[in-house]
Amino acid sequence: MNTINYISISEAITELSKIGQKEIVIKLENILENNEVEKSEMHNKKDDKTTSHYRVNLTEEDLNVITDLFLDLEVESLTEDGEATWKTERYVTLLNNWSNISGETASL
Repeated sequence: MNTINYISISEAITELSKIGQKEIVIKLENILENNEVEKSEMHNKKDDKTTSHYRVNLTEEDLNVITDLFLDLEVESLTEDGEATWKTERYVTLLNNWSNISGETASL
């Protein structure tokens, strides 16, 4: 099952909004609204959205836009000497999270 955490979706919405990717933002907002994976009865933060995971139903094209965005942000976050910054680690984590999702193929 393709799932990803709340923070990764939220960060993607923020960054995609900055570059005008409204269609993907709407899809991600819909995922947050409708695709939450049910938490175990034993979960200690059942009502905390930041601990939630969501089923992702995006196309490969949408996922490529997201991963390309975080790859670009990762590179931009490096210093002039190519050293990583605190932002670099954040973008690497987000890129890895999104890279683990596979897209849906459109049916004909």
